Amino acid sequence: MSRLDIEPTGSNDFGPCPCCGNNSRRVCGFVDARKGVVAAYFVHWTLTRVRDHGANFDLIIGRWGEGSSARDRVLVSLAYRVDETGPSFMVIDAADRPAAGETDLVGRALARSEVIGQAIAQQAFDIVDAILEQDARVAELLPTPGI
Repeated sequence: MSRLDIEPTGSNDFGPCPCCGNNSRRVCGFVDARKGVVAAYFVHWTLTRVRDHGANFDLIIGRWGEGSSARDRVLVSLAYRVDETGPSFMVIDAADRPAAGETDLVGRALARSEVIGQAIAQQAFDIVDAILEQDARVAELLPTPGI
């Protein structure tokens, strides 16, 4: 895949979380490649509780721009966790994620089994790597050495 550039857009804080009492944050943006926008993303986590709760990355991947519609895009969702060995991602069923209800943006939410072993899996992992590298708003998700 060609170089991916992240364009941060919105950010919302809300809460408190029913299980821990902390607030949550949801950030979003677009992913550009040389050919234009290739995805939109949403990242959601509980502030100061990443080690306890992790984060969720929802990626709306496909064709964007003039002449495209939600039917041209699919939702891929990944759970992000940090443990003693470092950060990791796992593809999860996207139908259970709030972004699956964004019917004006996404045509279909993919099941984990539709992503694993397919080309879209590598595309999704390339996108989340670019988000972590370029979107400063998600810096809290990155592990701090020695913690």
